Amino acid sequence: MFNSLKFHIGAKVDLNSVIMSLSEYGYSRCRKISSPGDYSAVGDILIIYPVTFEYPVRLDFSGGEVCSIKSIDVFSYKTITGHSGVIILPVGALKRKKVKTSLEGPQLGENPISSFVDIEPGDYVVHIDYGVGKYLGMRGMRRGEKLKEYFELEFKDNDKLYVEENDLHKLQRYVSFHRRAPELNSLTGQKWQNAKKKAAKGASKVAKDFLTYQARRETAAGFSFKKDTDWQNEVEAAVPHKETPDQLHVTAQVKKDMERARPMDRLLCGDVGYGKTEVALRAAFKAVMDGKQVAFLVPTTILAEQHTNTFTKRMNSFGVEIRMLNRFRTQGAQTKIVNDLALGKIDIVIGTHRLLSPDIAFKDLGLLIVDEEQRFGVSHKEKIKRMRINVDVLTLTATPIPRTLYLALMGGKDISVIETPPLERLPIETKVVEYDRNLVRDAIEKELERGGQVYFLHNRVETIEKEAAAILVSYKLL
Repeated sequence: MFNSLKFHIGAKVDLNSVIMSLSEYGYSRCRKISSPGDYSAVGDILIIYPVTFEYPVRLDFSGGEVCSIKSIDVFSYKTITGHSGVIILPVGALKRKKVKTSLEGPQLGENPISSFVDIEPGDYVVHIDYGVGKYLGMRGMRRGEKLKEYFELEFKDNDKLYVEENDLHKLQRYVSFHRRAPELNSLTGQKWQNAKKKAAKGASKVAKDFLTYQARRETAAGFSFKKDTDWQNEVEAAVPHKETPDQLHVTAQVKKDMERARPMDRLLCGDVGYGKTEVALRAAFKAVMDGKQVAFLVPTTILAEQHTNTFTKRMNSFGVEIRMLNRFRTQGAQTKIVNDLALGKIDIVIGTHRLLSPDIAFKDLGLLIVDEEQRFGVSHKEKIKRMRINVDVLTLTATPIPRTLYLALMGGKDISVIETPPLERLPIETKVVEYDRNLVRDAIEKELERGGQVYFLHNRVETIEKEAAAILVSYKLL
């Protein structure tokens, strides 16, 4: 079992003894902490960066008594959250815990409870071996001649489990999207073990499906697009602004992918307004120049209209047939677009979920562009997956979903990032203030005076029309 330093509000502490213990535990004293394993002591303030914590911990003393414990930011030293107690493990504890973990087999999740600051009495936790329980607090118990402290957990039927400090890697805070309290597992029942087996089986299926899908794409006969044409250069030269270095670099990456025989699968990340659409436009035009069709899938009708207007304005003089498809088009218009797609009369179709309907068929789809994939549901993503086996795929996002980002980082798909903002773009200014109609009015007037647009987000559907009317009247926009 690890030695440890334990602190709680109101505890009497000899600061000199604590400093000696920290040195024995492998911590290094410095003027300003910067990494795990550092600590500093100035007067009645002790700051420790434990190896098992995400943030440094500041302890304030008064008359030899702990009067404050809080996690702080490593750079600004600003308070993040306060704590009633904390346990500091030796520097070598992390390495020893990892070795022990690897010997004991699979662990629970990515963020095991590393210290007392992670949970408070009454919090629900998950034990990898026994399931969901409730943390009741620390309890001292004798084991032989030694008095040791344990984490006391309550399970179904008031059964108790006492967890030693060196078994904390088996615990994780219970997280749920529901507010209701979870059902406690039994220490003797099989429900938790069955749930683990079911989860493992599900994870295995996801992994198998992904590997099968990737194998099919790797062996699929893709299309090798030709080098840029003169028209391609003309379209790109007509961009109404100067491209950023990142835009040019990412565009080159996408074109290189398209010119290979293997189907492209690239994730393009970039903040809103950083030029992802321009990269997509150039890729779409390149595909059309080689006789292929392009499907641009977007999550909202407004976005579909914006992209359709942009693409049409830039490509209209080159004879590119572009159509927008969504459920708000008349039935007759939808039927004609669907038929023309199947006959190859449409080069680029930009649409919402309607593009995933069973009646949609392409004569020769060569490029699929997906904007903000995280805003599509599970069933939609399955349909997208079936569309993309042997076509080039470009996914645009400002906020990639964890699984997509993980696959990109692990090499399951290529990733590009646009980090440089457009020229003359000012930094986004964010203010969090109490609602003030005068402040809102000033902000709206300032934006309208410069010829800009305003997006007003209201938090109540029931009163949104009333709020909209008030805005129109107050700001004389009627």
